[in-house]
Amino acid sequence: MTKKEDAQPDKTVRAPCGCEYQDKGWLLTRVKECEYHKRKRTTKRPYRPKAECVRP
Repeated sequence: MTKKEDAQPDKTVRAPCGCEYQDKGWLLTRVKECEYHKRKRTTKRPYRPKAECVRP
């Protein structure tokens, strides 16, 4: 029933940080990533072992 022509065209949304997202109505897809979020996503984190159970 719904045709591709009837749907709204995808629009690009720009966040204040510099990331660009493609708005598809109910879904935001990241098109371009800013340096801040790229650094946050790829940062190497130190290994933290799981806490052991302390119940007697």
